Amino acid sequence: MAIDPKQLKDTLSFAGARWKTSVEGEPRRHALGYVPDITEHSLQARELIAFVNNKHFLAMAAVAGPLPYPPQFDWRKAAAHGNLPNGNYVTPIRDQGQCGSCVSFGSVAALESAVLIDRKTPDKDEDLSEAFLFFCHHGVSGGACSTGWNTSQALTSLQGTGTVDEKCFPYTDHQQTCNPCSDWQKRLTKIKAWQSITSAADMKSWIANKGPLITCFNVYEDFDNYTSGIYHHVSGALRGGHCVCCVGYDDKSRAWICKNSWGTGWGEHGFFHIAYGQCGIDSTMWGLEFA
Repeated sequence: MAIDPKQLKDTLSFAGARWKTSVEGEPRRHALGYVPDITEHSLQARELIAFVNNKHFLAMAAVAGPLPYPPQFDWRKAAAHGNLPNGNYVTPIRDQGQCGSCVSFGSVAALESAVLIDRKTPDKDEDLSEAFLFFCHHGVSGGACSTGWNTSQALTSLQGTGTVDEKCFPYTDHQQTCNPCSDWQKRLTKIKAWQSITSAADMKSWIANKGPLITCFNVYEDFDNYTSGIYHHVSGALRGGHCVCCVGYDDKSRAWICKNSWGTGWGEHGFFHIAYGQCGIDSTMWGLEFA
């Protein structure tokens, strides 16, 4: 059951929340799709680990010296960075619709950014196929709209086979038969390697020096109603796991900046900020080695 928007707005005000909701229109119950496999922490464990890690990080940061990364970074507006030109290295917001394909969307979003960074071509729409990764997944057990997927298998597939461009296999938000274009083997983009990252400091260092990360977190009912600000769970039951692409961070706001896959009509034009240590967001993130 969806949360009453007016009641949630009152609850946020009472709680002194750092994020906002709207009372206009009916909130849409968005699709999720992250289901950890046996090599990944459970949703409950992710949330506890993130909470404990954040407490430890704050304690260590209070006595630490200069940090090996800047206090904020956002790949949507990357200033002169090494030998990269200024610009936006994050591709446009996509929409997974009502299919539980978030793992593919979060993974492909990170790969698209990796391509732009490697080619030094900001402000381009490198549009790769979420459908191919999700529904073809050669060599590993893949996902389904009704059951979702996990990051380990998705990234193994990106490394082993890769994915094609969107025109070769367009996405629709229902179960698709693997039917890419005839020359799909010549149109593949793949990664060289991937790794999991469990330290907040290492996550920030990776983002600031290499590119966006893939991350997953627990979605509660109030997250559907988010419109702006720094999200933290206030009200509602757990709906399930969700994967997105983390494109930046802000130590002043104590928040990660993430690209969602629910269209531009949700949140901050499709993006959102989420507080450090919240909902398992930073228990583990995954980095792609592209070049």
